[in-house]
Amino acid sequence: MKILKELSREEFNTRFSTEKGCYKFLSDLKWESGYKCSRCESEIYIKGKQHHNRRCSKCGYDESPTSGTLFHNLKFGILKAFEMVYEISTSKKGLSSIWLAERFGVNQKTAWLFRQKLQSAMESSQSYSLEGEVHVDEFEIGTPKEGEQGRSKSESKVRLVVAVEIREGKAGRAYAKVIDDFSTKSLKPIFEEHISKEAKVVTDKWASYKPLKEDYPELKHILSNKRTNFPVLHT
Repeated sequence: MKILKELSREEFNTRFSTEKGCYKFLSDLKWESGYKCSRCESEIYIKGKQHHNRRCSKCGYDESPTSGTLFHNLKFGILKAFEMVYEISTSKKGLSSIWLAERFGVNQKTAWLFRQKLQSAMESSQSYSLEGEVHVDEFEIGTPKEGEQGRSKSESKVRLVVAVEIREGKAGRAYAKVIDDFSTKSLKPIFEEHISKEAKVVTDKWASYKPLKEDYPELKHILSNKRTNFPVLHT
């Protein structure tokens, strides 16, 4: 998913304009560490029946690059599937199965099932810390009420902290956590669980971030300047 999200629409259309290109991408990705038969674990193979398939020289198992992946047993073409993945993974809003069905000319149930498989595949393993330049900010969701000033305690508000990798001016991986308040104690877990200590973390000048510099020496505080200094994070 990360590879597709980093492509512009024009780059995506150029790279995945043919079925051959899609299958080559999957084949290279699936066997990038070397071939190993899924049945007998032999590492020797010959060309399979279909383009980019690999047939085990020992047991004869013919394996497709789509086998065991999101694209296994597709009910529509691989080109259409890649386009659907691109639309879902790059959309800033959720895409309904009705819209997907109409957009790609497939049955709504088929679109719903494929979207479910994709969303499951996109779920983070949480095994890899955010690296490089990481922007962090805390915020509230909720409508201000009369008599409540700023970040006053209210059951109608939800408090969160978000951390986003910045890659060449674009958003990379990100994590968000619901927090009780904006204290150092509440902000610290997202750092410990999801941000590498070698990361170049940038936050605004909220005082609760300052004690975290002890464990994150690259942490830098700058003024939010009405959000202009954190455009990707706020988007």
